[in-house]
Amino acid sequence: MAQLTKAFTFTLIGRQKLRGFEVWALNAVPCKDYHPPNMEAQVLTGMRGQLWIDQKTFQWVKVVAEVVHPVSIGGFLARVDPGTRFELDKAPVGNGIWLPSHFSMKSDAKVLHMFSHASQEDVTYFDYQKLARR
Repeated sequence: MAQLTKAFTFTLIGRQKLRGFEVWALNAVPCKDYHPPNMEAQVLTGMRGQLWIDQKTFQWVKVVAEVVHPVSIGGFLARVDPGTRFELDKAPVGNGIWLPSHFSMKSDAKVLHMFSHASQEDVTYFDYQKLARR
């Protein structure tokens, strides 16, 4: 996630209301001169997405990203294919803290260019509790 601001060029596409929040909607396209610092960030070079940012707190309310062209990771180790997509929703939980409220991912990949690997995940987070300090 820390690489997103380095890997993409963002364009404001407008103001919207999303889940009760006044947000700025942004398109994200890959920077042509971005060089991923590690294997995990390599997939960013083949993605595009949208972000919705709360106008009051500047927090991310939602991020959606999808792979639009195949991306090789570690040379021949793996390839992430178009159709891979993730969504992350965040919500305030108190005291200016925003945490994930929903995450979904669908991935299509090939391992060693021979074995197809598809996976899907959908997680909803709720009822965050503040831990007492000892």
